[in-house]
Amino acid sequence: MSLKKLTFKRIYRSNEHDLANEFLVPALKEAVKYERGTGYFSLYSLASLADGIIPFIQNGGSIKIVTSVQLSYEDIEIIKSGLELQNTTIIEKITDLIHENVTNPKDLLKLDIITNLIASGRLIIKIAYMPKGGIYHEKFGFLFDKQDGIYFMGSLNETFNGLKANHESVIVLTTWKDSIEEINEQHRYFEQLWRNEINGLKVFTIPEALEKDLLKLYKVSPDLETAINKWKCNKENSDIKELYDYQKKAIKEFKENKYCHFFEMATGTGKTFTAVKAYDQLVKDIGKVLTIVVVPQIDLQNQWLNAFKEVNITPLLFGGLSNASATEKNISRFVLSSYKDEAEQLVAISTYDTFFSKVYKRLNNLGCEIFIIVDEAHNLNSNQIKKLPNSFNYRLGLSATPERYNIADTKSIIKYFTLERVETFKYTIEEAITNGFLSHYKYFPIESPLTQEEFSEYKTKTKQYIIAKNEKEPDEQKIQGILRDRSNIIKKSSNKLNVLEDIVKKKKYDFKNAVIYCGSGKDNETEDSIIDSVTKILAVEGGYKISQFTSKTIDRIMVLKEFEIGNYDVLAAIKCFDEGVDVPKLEKIFILASDGLKRQTIQRRGRVLRKCKETGKTIAYIYDFIALPPTSTEKTEFGGANLVGNELKRVIEYGRLADNKNEIDIYIDTLVKDYVIDINMLLAEDNNDGFGE
Repeated sequence: MSLKKLTFKRIYRSNEHDLANEFLVPALKEAVKYERGTGYFSLYSLASLADGIIPFIQNGGSIKIVTSVQLSYEDIEIIKSGLELQNTTIIEKITDLIHENVTNPKDLLKLDIITNLIASGRLIIKIAYMPKGGIYHEKFGFLFDKQDGIYFMGSLNETFNGLKANHESVIVLTTWKDSIEEINEQHRYFEQLWRNEINGLKVFTIPEALEKDLLKLYKVSPDLETAINKWKCNKENSDIKELYDYQKKAIKEFKENKYCHFFEMATGTGKTFTAVKAYDQLVKDIGKVLTIVVVPQIDLQNQWLNAFKEVNITPLLFGGLSNASATEKNISRFVLSSYKDEAEQLVAISTYDTFFSKVYKRLNNLGCEIFIIVDEAHNLNSNQIKKLPNSFNYRLGLSATPERYNIADTKSIIKYFTLERVETFKYTIEEAITNGFLSHYKYFPIESPLTQEEFSEYKTKTKQYIIAKNEKEPDEQKIQGILRDRSNIIKKSSNKLNVLEDIVKKKKYDFKNAVIYCGSGKDNETEDSIIDSVTKILAVEGGYKISQFTSKTIDRIMVLKEFEIGNYDVLAAIKCFDEGVDVPKLEKIFILASDGLKRQTIQRRGRVLRKCKETGKTIAYIYDFIALPPTSTEKTEFGGANLVGNELKRVIEYGRLADNKNEIDIYIDTLVKDYVIDINMLLAEDNNDGFGE
């Protein structure tokens, strides 16, 4: 830290210099004290200096500001009458000057830092006014490091307009080039001003009530360090992102395969960003092209909207976030553009439902180049796969796990996007964890035995499954129905809620920054929905701030924002949290219910492994409720090995990459021996039957 290493001009004028970025920000980075006398002031002015304020704070810096209040005609008349204005009147007037109407999320992050400075006592604001009329209108300041300092004076107020809009100038004196005595003399004046020792002026500290009001408005983070980390995380994420080598390789293959490919990339490794860059490459190489991104749900539509806005593209919306009237107008604009000689460079984002019910026929055979991106392409069903337009010459499919239960569907999806010219581009979760793109994690199975009645029902369904499977002409629909019913027995197992309640009451695990995956349907004991029972347990027994996150949640985007800033500790979710939800802050998942799909296991793990620079998260935690036969049941009884074997498929997948893998391997070995399970046969089985529980 050294102000002396900087080169300061004698005078800065706003028509020639950026007063904030050429003068104040560099100086703040090297300083530990900032003191200011200014006629006008706003918190936003300091917030606009965030790039300098952050290093200043980390240097241990503190700020003192004396500012003024503009008196009205009535105020002046009161003073002339020999009366003194009440401090409360002054406070009301200064409040408007300190506040500014700030709604931009990035600016609110900056104000979070400034108000945390107030809360920590490292920013103190005092008010100066002239009891006998007139206003305090000085404009000067000091910046000190541990040895040297600078003094500046001029027309510059500590306001946003002063820094960014007005024509202003300041003269700068330094202790190493100019008269130290003169600078010290000016600083002695400031200290007198600060102590309310200047004749004709009254100086007092902003009262606690106004500080509380400021903190209520702008203080979001619990402490200064968290506020700074949020700003840094946002700044890094909003800066121009660079492609990693694996993303560059994916785009290179996309180009080489004539702009048709399938990116099979682990959740959390930047599929969306890579696809947007693939779009950039396509436009760069071939020129204008109509582009449509197809997504399974609204959450993903919003994610893609933000991704394109980051590169200054505002897409049209079909369905989802767009109402019926707006959707129809947007589709018409998209179609009409294809008939123009110079087609607009349009990008549209459509939900699956809208695309396959209203859009695909209108875009087929338009006679112009169209680029289609399908996100979470494994969600495409047989009928939708058939509707994918063959007239689209440029295609990109995205999924962490493209495999479907129906192998023919999987092949059809891959064939459409790759044209069978290349293999899918793969970047696995193992690679992502090893290379540091995803966080490490620990996995903890939580045993939850079925009741005798539930286990009896499970055995019955298992017998029905064996019989149906061994018929001469197996009815696949009937088999899936039996497996679905059997899976629901485990998802609705009453002991899972009992075990959860016990864990919460005993505070065995911390549920903050967590999502708990619930099954659908009702709690057999209370007749409440399972998710409602979970919500009550966490809210009443644990005292957690909780919200539900389901397909019925009115504004899931807002719920996620509230979770991100800490207004909710935990979210109780059903399936819609499995895909397309990007919440890096998430640290823990608790799995009460699972479909048994390997794909779902991978998706959920990817949700919680995203790194978060804001919180410094480097490790995540997965807690998995494992259904076992009743404790009183003989371990070799029919159905026991089947039940435990199906649960172990998930344990094996989660455990194989966990930091505590050795512990999980011991646990697996114990269950394999106790229930006489053929582990080799288990590992060889297809884990995508869809209802493995």
